Amino acid sequence: MADNKEEIKDKVFKMVQTFLKDPPLIVWGSGATIPFGLPSMEDLNKELKDKIDGFDMQNDNLEIELGKEQYQDKMPEIKKIIWEKVNQADISVLEKIISNNTNVFKAIETMINKFTETHPQVVNIVTTNYDRVLEYIMSYNDISFTDGFNGKTLSRFDDNKFKSKKIVNLVKVHGSLNWFYIDGETRFLPSISKNETPKIIIPSKDKFKETYGSPYRELIQKSDNSIKDANSFLIVGFGFNDEHLTPEIEKKIKKGAPIVLITKNVSPSSFTVLKNATKYILFEESENGKTKVTYKKDSESKEVELNGNFWELNKFMEIL
Repeated sequence: MADNKEEIKDKVFKMVQTFLKDPPLIVWGSGATIPFGLPSMEDLNKELKDKIDGFDMQNDNLEIELGKEQYQDKMPEIKKIIWEKVNQADISVLEKIISNNTNVFKAIETMINKFTETHPQVVNIVTTNYDRVLEYIMSYNDISFTDGFNGKTLSRFDDNKFKSKKIVNLVKVHGSLNWFYIDGETRFLPSISKNETPKIIIPSKDKFKETYGSPYRELIQKSDNSIKDANSFLIVGFGFNDEHLTPEIEKKIKKGAPIVLITKNVSPSSFTVLKNATKYILFEESENGKTKVTYKKDSESKEVELNGNFWELNKFMEIL
């Protein structure tokens, strides 16, 4: 029985290594940073229930709720509350790094270094997150990256920065905590002043309208091209609820691009997407320190269980 378990483990590991042999497109969702103390959608929903007058106390889906007409006049206030909640947790991450408490973030460094080893040494990460966890870890470890800005105060977005070699391209399709709307343009600021408007896209009725302007138009184009050119996908804590990224990824995996998904809990949307994939491996939390693995390859579909928390990034990276 023990030998059989080892054979299953070896088979799963080899499958992951084969699927991700060429550097994958990494899709980094909110579930990836919850272990570091960043808020979940449920946390943000609770915050708005506490602070916005008339907010539906019974709603259990923030993205659907914010799409309602009744909140349009309150969007600036809602955006500021979300920004402040995420920023507070983001600062806590930075403080841990400054205090040299970096072991918890080691897996991020390992992941990026692993995929920058191979030619052409360019890694693309598409994220819907506003936080700066990835930026902090890459800066701390002297990993060259760009988010389209040059990191200087009041700098403008320039999509030509994504054309550099030997770099990590961080494509933040919903904006970032340090982007602000100033004098008609999106500018980079290391911290907020009381009069600036955060340039982040939150779930709302006007979400798609906001993506028509710069830099989001260029970022969406970059994400589309990255998905189209991807050899494979590594999905970390992304629930496939984004109305733009999800169908683009779905098109690619239907044509045979392998996809590896690691997550604590699987969203219903993820199941829907994976049903259409020709090759996939899903790692999710099971009980008693185990991981449930569901995979499909060469028309073979199977569900197995592994000892160890391989649904967590730090443990998952041991496979590679």
